Amino acid sequence: MVGGVWAFGYWEPRLLPVRTIEVQGELHHHSSELLRETLGQRLQGGFLTADLNDLKRAAEGLPWVGGASIRRVWPDRLQVRVLEHRPVARWKGDGLVTAEGVVFRPRGQVPAGLPLLEGDEARARELVERYLKWRDALMLAGQLIDTLGVDARGAWHLDLVSNTRVELGTNDIERRLMRFIAAVPQLEAAGRARVVDLRYSNGFAVKWAGSAVAAAPEPVPPKTAPPTHTKARKKGATANTATKQTRTPTQAQRPAAAKERPRPRTVAAPTKARAQTPPPPRHPPPAPVRASGRALTQAVPGRP
Repeated sequence: MVGGVWAFGYWEPRLLPVRTIEVQGELHHHSSELLRETLGQRLQGGFLTADLNDLKRAAEGLPWVGGASIRRVWPDRLQVRVLEHRPVARWKGDGLVTAEGVVFRPRGQVPAGLPLLEGDEARARELVERYLKWRDALMLAGQLIDTLGVDARGAWHLDLVSNTRVELGTNDIERRLMRFIAAVPQLEAAGRARVVDLRYSNGFAVKWAGSAVAAAPEPVPPKTAPPTHTKARKKGATANTATKQTRTPTQAQRPAAAKERPRPRTVAAPTKARAQTPPPPRHPPPAPVRASGRALTQAVPGRP
């Protein structure tokens, strides 16, 4: 009996070898050659003794393979059907997550353009479900999700592509999000919101971003006459009436010509002489004396 088992195990791979591994399914991140090479290295035995479960685990061990099924096709072929992961978001920067909440970490570069989900891996399915639901609701309001996360306390937050952070807190998450969506038109009309805090019972707080102010034109200085230079009274002393204070040269600094040149004199125009009225006499004149037929002599004081 033991010898028969040994003989079957020895001759079966030689008489009924697996000659072909056929790969079916859409592969976008793994080539069929890589999958066949991986299964060929794990294959042990012939067509009848090959361990299909072990080959299935080897296929699903590849980063992008979400599921695999293997069956025998007589006389010497193994048919492998592969389903690749379809990621809907990035997970914590180095991983990806599918719509079913499966987190996997592919080798090489993570595809760009996917939103980021952050949280405990045990809540990956909940995060994906809320992301898919909120994505469609926010899209109708013209908003796109860049990051969706939940911290260890259970507080949710959103980072939108428009650089707006939405704080939802831990309670009434759905109602608060609907309140934000209803207020999007008013927020966009008022400015660019940096943070919208909805952790209030009947309202929210907004922190506005520093909006770019259009550069105002520089003020044009009033047109003024060009500064004129006036000569001082004495030659050599020049004053700038616009910006400089007039400085009078000292006696030592004055040129010799200025010392010798006399100052011009101003002569007043002649005026007409007015008629002068003689001043009144200091003593009243003597009273006149009437003659009465004989000569009268007026006595003069001091004369006999």
